[in-house]
Amino acid sequence: MPSNKSSEVVIYDNVQSAGSGVVNTSVSYTVGPNDNFVICGGNSLAITLDGNSNSPVYVSSIDGTTQRTSCTVVANGNSYVIADGGPTAHCIRVAGTGLWIVIGAKGI
Repeated sequence: MPSNKSSEVVIYDNVQSAGSGVVNTSVSYTVGPNDNFVICGGNSLAITLDGNSNSPVYVSSIDGTTQRTSCTVVANGNSYVIADGGPTAHCIRVAGTGLWIVIGAKGI
């Protein structure tokens, strides 16, 4: 079925390619310019998105087989929990605005 949208967005990343930036952190962390996937490696961590953070980026509260608790994504001055509403957030910076779209997380 064809799209009836006049302007479409295509999201592409290299998350599945060899050498993609995967970070498993045990402390609160600000996403870097080469990070594609950030894993909360401990409970109660804040993963922050800023103007230098890579986009798109995935942030997960699943560390191997362990579901971490109270992990949040901090963007646009808000915190979004990624343990209760869903274990992974897909974060996309809106071009030209400096704002972030956080998909799959619950606002707190």
